[in-house]
Amino acid sequence: MERVVCDLCGSADAQLVYRVRDTNYGTPGEFNIVQCNACQLVYLNPRPAPARYAEIYPQATYDPFETERGNAAPANATPRERAHTLTRLIGTGRVLDVGCGTGLFLQAMRAEGWTCVGVEPSPRAREFARARLQLDVRPGTIFDIGAAESFDLITFWDVLEHTPSPRAALGHAHKLLMPRGFIAISLPNWDSIERRIFGAEWIALDAPRHFYHFAPDTLRRLLSVRGFEVQSFHARAPVMGLASNVLRWGGHWILRRGKPKSAAALNDSTRRAPSPARRWVIRLTYLGMTPLNALINALERGADLLVIARKS
Repeated sequence: MERVVCDLCGSADAQLVYRVRDTNYGTPGEFNIVQCNACQLVYLNPRPAPARYAEIYPQATYDPFETERGNAAPANATPRERAHTLTRLIGTGRVLDVGCGTGLFLQAMRAEGWTCVGVEPSPRAREFARARLQLDVRPGTIFDIGAAESFDLITFWDVLEHTPSPRAALGHAHKLLMPRGFIAISLPNWDSIERRIFGAEWIALDAPRHFYHFAPDTLRRLLSVRGFEVQSFHARAPVMGLASNVLRWGGHWILRRGKPKSAAALNDSTRRAPSPARRWVIRLTYLGMTPLNALINALERGADLLVIARKS
């Protein structure tokens, strides 16, 4: 484990917010989520050192890599919607998707007429994108994309919170962008109503993989100091996010009476589809949460921040 200072302001003065376990994939141990007393950025400290990154991302079960199990890419509305929205706002050009996973977003962007490049550290996810979807996906991180290349758009879909230094990642993105180029970012909203309701059991804490947690103020500040002007800023979330939190809470406290799932159960790559009864519970929870989720989104306090910014 390594100790770090605040990535936004450099202060080492922070206070403990939550002490949590990995309830998504069962990484052993407890993890401290702290908040900077100077600028309010929230981050994991201490956190896994780079040599341990492979341990905290299970290749067979980590959600962004699951597409590669099948023989073809499944239909997924979110990449298509994002691709259509960005094309309508920006036009077309050359796009870099950072942490592109199995490449579903780039597949959607290619269909809109973009020239697509991805970068992805997972060999299995990268191979799916290259072999199955015929995409130009490079190994590594954004720092493995040389300054000789340039892009009209760089996207970070649920990636920036995983990076060791979001400040450095956005700085490199700024260098890679054409003049007045765009970035698009999605990540969990620390200031969301969901986080305030579920606290240390909020799914999006995802320790120890999420190194940083941004609220609207801290994300705006980071974008400004890295030379970006915000064009669009929303704090919304699909209803399934709230329903998933409710279902996770119910399973933990009602079915298992506070006992965590074992790491083996969390990482069972042969798990079957939900039973008919469980599917009904999921569907009813989804429907029950729909009105509350609509209210939360109307208040712009949803669990996902979606930001489009332009290079100054």
